[in-house]
Amino acid sequence: MKKIMKFSFNKALFLIWLVIFIGISIKSPSFLTAPYIINVMLRNIVEIGMVALPMTLIIITGGIDLSVGNTMILSAMLGGIAYTKWGTAAAVLATVLTGAACGLLNGVIIAKAKISAMVTTLATMYLFLGLARGISKGDSVYSYGFAEALGNTSLAGLPIQIWIYILLAVIFTLLLGKGLFGRKLYSIGLNVNATRYSGVNTDRMLIIIYTVCGIICALAAFIFLGRFTSVKYDAGTSFNLKVITIVVLGGTSIMGGVGDMKGTILGTLIIATLNSGLTVMNIPIDVQTIVQGVVLIIALIACAVVTERSKKKRIIKVDTGQTVKAEPV
Repeated sequence: MKKIMKFSFNKALFLIWLVIFIGISIKSPSFLTAPYIINVMLRNIVEIGMVALPMTLIIITGGIDLSVGNTMILSAMLGGIAYTKWGTAAAVLATVLTGAACGLLNGVIIAKAKISAMVTTLATMYLFLGLARGISKGDSVYSYGFAEALGNTSLAGLPIQIWIYILLAVIFTLLLGKGLFGRKLYSIGLNVNATRYSGVNTDRMLIIIYTVCGIICALAAFIFLGRFTSVKYDAGTSFNLKVITIVVLGGTSIMGGVGDMKGTILGTLIIATLNSGLTVMNIPIDVQTIVQGVVLIIALIACAVVTERSKKKRIIKVDTGQTVKAEPV
């Protein structure tokens, strides 16, 4: 029954995307061109789509990360500053280490101090924002060769960041859908205490996924900096909610235990199509925001229905001979 519902939800998402895509194409024929689809629709959503992949893992466990945009910008700024002083190698290392450190900090506080993910990452969001402002003194940080290569280079007719997204999407889909690791994440989202009692090191699992999310934010920082050539400390302010919107739109329950990568990928396509389509139709930005809000509300209602049904009888095997049942909802 669960597989049927999951398939139906993803199929519905695909049909929604198809209707939106065809409708915009009819209204604005210039939208239906390869250069526009590749260089505008897809290229402009890559960073958000990339971070939505590990965010899916986090939300499936019942957590959330409100600091991803600020992690990305802080990583980009420290990398840019390192480049001006020590060169490309130092810039790359500084960017990746900053992203990993931000994610690790979130994971350790959530897992070890047992502080809720929302409170923790809300606090670190402001922490990372303040650090970015203080370090940069409010000035912009400019791009450099490595970031520009990731942000502006093409391979086989596609921008290289799209290839990176495709590779990451495949890896995260396999990670969540195949093997024990994915089953443990679902189990944590359904009942973290029972999962811990079954022998799973839930603290380590949480620290891993938040750290991975920070590293992906660092990778997104390279692409973001390369595309825009410069960034300011507050450039990631709206990034956080856009990432969460994609994940929830894709059917991942904010209560945990339900969701998959296919839905997140489809959610990315829907948001990318809406953003670029409404822009090419000259729809004002405030109306675009309202449309996205309505779409998200509809997705939340649909996801709540699926979550309610799928949690009632769901059992996840997390170890040989042991199972974890969802808590009553």
